[in-house]
Amino acid sequence: MRHDLQESIPYLLARAGIRTGQAFTLELKQHKLTLNEWRVCATLRHQPSQRIGEVAHHTSIDASTLSRLIDAMIKRKLVVRERDSVDARARSLHLTPKGEEVVDRVIPLAQLYERVALAGMSREEAQALRGFLARIYDNMDMLNQRD
Repeated sequence: MRHDLQESIPYLLARAGIRTGQAFTLELKQHKLTLNEWRVCATLRHQPSQRIGEVAHHTSIDASTLSRLIDAMIKRKLVVRERDSVDARARSLHLTPKGEEVVDRVIPLAQLYERVALAGMSREEAQALRGFLARIYDNMDMLNQRD
Protein backbone atom coordinates (compact mmCIF):
# COMPACT_ATOMS: atom_id res chain seq x y z
CA MET A 1 0.00 0.00 0.00
CA ARG A 2 1.44 3.36 -1.04
CA HIS A 3 1.35 6.29 1.39
CA ASP A 4 3.29 9.48 0.68
CA LEU A 5 3.65 11.35 3.95
CA GLN A 6 4.53 14.55 2.10
CA GLU A 7 1.07 14.52 0.48
CA SER A 8 -0.89 13.48 3.58
CA ILE A 9 -3.34 16.18 4.71
CA PRO A 10 -3.06 15.33 8.44
CA TYR A 11 0.73 15.50 8.15
CA LEU A 12 0.64 18.79 6.21
CA LEU A 13 -1.76 20.32 8.74
CA ALA A 14 0.40 19.22 11.65
CA ARG A 15 3.58 20.37 9.95
CA ALA A 16 2.21 23.87 9.25
CA GLY A 17 0.72 24.12 12.74
CA ILE A 18 3.88 22.99 14.49
CA ARG A 19 6.09 25.38 12.54
CA THR A 20 3.77 28.32 13.16
CA GLY A 21 3.33 27.38 16.83
CA GLN A 22 7.05 27.04 17.46
CA ALA A 23 7.80 30.43 15.93
CA PHE A 24 4.95 32.14 17.75
CA THR A 25 5.99 30.50 21.04
CA LEU A 26 9.32 32.35 20.83
CA GLU A 27 7.43 35.64 20.56
CA LEU A 28 5.15 34.71 23.46
CA LYS A 29 8.12 34.07 25.76
CA GLN A 30 8.83 37.81 25.65
CA HIS A 31 5.36 38.31 27.13
CA LYS A 32 5.81 35.48 29.66
CA LEU A 33 3.07 33.38 28.04
CA THR A 34 2.96 29.84 26.73
CA LEU A 35 1.06 28.98 23.57
CA ASN A 36 -1.74 27.36 25.59
CA GLU A 37 -1.95 30.39 27.90
CA TRP A 38 -2.23 32.60 24.82
CA ARG A 39 -5.07 30.47 23.49
CA VAL A 40 -6.96 30.79 26.78
CA CYS A 41 -6.39 34.54 26.95
CA ALA A 42 -7.30 35.08 23.30
CA THR A 43 -10.56 33.14 23.55
CA LEU A 44 -11.53 34.98 26.74
CA ARG A 45 -10.71 38.33 25.12
CA HIS A 46 -12.86 37.45 22.12
CA GLN A 47 -15.72 36.01 24.19
CA PRO A 48 -15.55 37.00 27.87
CA SER A 49 -17.19 34.94 30.61
CA GLN A 50 -16.78 31.34 29.52
CA ARG A 51 -17.06 28.17 31.54
CA ILE A 52 -14.06 25.87 31.52
CA GLY A 53 -15.78 23.47 29.09
CA GLU A 54 -16.30 26.27 26.60
CA VAL A 55 -12.67 27.35 26.90
CA ALA A 56 -11.59 23.73 26.41
CA HIS A 57 -13.71 23.51 23.25
CA HIS A 58 -12.46 26.81 21.82
CA THR A 59 -8.79 26.13 22.59
CA SER A 60 -8.64 22.35 21.97
CA ILE A 61 -6.90 21.92 25.33
CA ASP A 62 -8.03 18.81 27.24
CA ALA A 63 -9.92 19.52 30.46
CA SER A 64 -7.34 18.19 32.94
CA THR A 65 -4.50 20.16 31.33
CA LEU A 66 -6.72 23.23 31.11
CA SER A 67 -7.70 23.02 34.76
CA ARG A 68 -4.04 23.08 35.89
CA LEU A 69 -3.29 25.84 33.36
CA ILE A 70 -6.17 27.98 34.65
CA ASP A 71 -5.00 27.52 38.26
CA ALA A 72 -1.54 28.76 37.27
CA MET A 73 -3.01 31.68 35.33
CA ILE A 74 -5.14 32.65 38.34
CA LYS A 75 -2.00 32.69 40.52
CA ARG A 76 -0.35 34.96 37.93
CA LYS A 77 -3.44 37.22 38.02
CA LEU A 78 -4.22 36.81 34.31
CA VAL A 79 -7.59 35.11 34.83
CA VAL A 80 -10.25 34.98 37.55
CA ARG A 81 -13.13 32.60 38.29
CA GLU A 82 -16.42 34.28 39.09
CA ARG A 83 -19.98 33.10 39.64
CA ASP A 84 -21.75 32.63 36.33
CA SER A 85 -24.36 35.33 35.68
CA VAL A 86 -26.83 32.73 34.31
CA ASP A 87 -26.22 29.81 36.70
CA ALA A 88 -25.09 30.84 40.19
CA ARG A 89 -23.85 27.28 40.86
CA ALA A 90 -21.40 27.49 37.95
CA ARG A 91 -18.21 29.49 37.62
CA SER A 92 -17.07 31.43 34.58
CA LEU A 93 -13.58 32.48 33.61
CA HIS A 94 -12.70 36.09 32.89
CA LEU A 95 -9.54 37.94 32.03
CA THR A 96 -8.25 40.31 34.65
CA PRO A 97 -7.19 43.82 33.61
CA LYS A 98 -3.62 42.47 33.63
CA GLY A 99 -4.68 39.59 31.36
CA GLU A 100 -6.45 42.00 29.00
CA GLU A 101 -3.34 44.17 28.83
CA VAL A 102 -1.13 41.21 27.95
CA VAL A 103 -3.55 39.99 25.26
CA ASP A 104 -3.85 43.45 23.75
CA ARG A 105 -0.05 43.63 23.45
CA VAL A 106 0.14 40.20 21.77
CA ILE A 107 -2.78 40.57 19.33
CA PRO A 108 -0.71 42.59 16.81
CA LEU A 109 1.91 39.80 16.83
CA ALA A 110 -0.77 37.17 16.28
CA GLN A 111 -2.12 39.21 13.38
CA LEU A 112 1.39 39.51 11.91
CA TYR A 113 1.85 35.74 12.09
CA GLU A 114 -1.48 35.24 10.35
CA ARG A 115 -0.54 37.71 7.59
CA VAL A 116 2.78 35.91 7.07
CA ALA A 117 1.07 32.50 7.05
CA LEU A 118 -1.44 33.71 4.46
CA ALA A 119 1.08 35.60 2.29
CA GLY A 120 0.34 35.15 -1.39
CA MET A 121 -3.28 34.13 -0.78
CA SER A 122 -6.21 36.27 -1.78
CA ARG A 123 -8.83 37.23 0.79
CA GLU A 124 -11.17 34.67 -0.80
CA GLU A 125 -8.52 31.93 -0.62
CA ALA A 126 -7.83 32.73 3.04
CA GLN A 127 -11.55 32.59 3.82
CA ALA A 128 -11.88 29.29 1.94
CA LEU A 129 -8.92 27.91 3.92
CA ARG A 130 -10.63 28.88 7.19
CA GLY A 131 -13.74 27.04 6.04
CA PHE A 132 -11.78 23.95 4.97
CA LEU A 133 -9.92 23.81 8.27
CA ALA A 134 -13.17 24.14 10.24
CA ARG A 135 -14.70 21.36 8.15
CA ILE A 136 -11.70 19.08 8.71
CA TYR A 137 -11.91 19.75 12.45
CA ASP A 138 -15.64 18.93 12.50
CA ASN A 139 -15.16 15.86 10.29
CA MET A 140 -12.82 14.37 12.87
CA ASP A 141 -15.78 13.99 15.24
CA MET A 142 -16.74 10.94 13.18
CA LEU A 143 -13.68 9.12 14.49
CA ASN A 144 -14.38 10.17 18.08
CA GLN A 145 -17.85 8.62 17.92
CA ARG A 146 -16.65 5.10 17.10
CA ASP A 147 -17.31 2.45 19.71
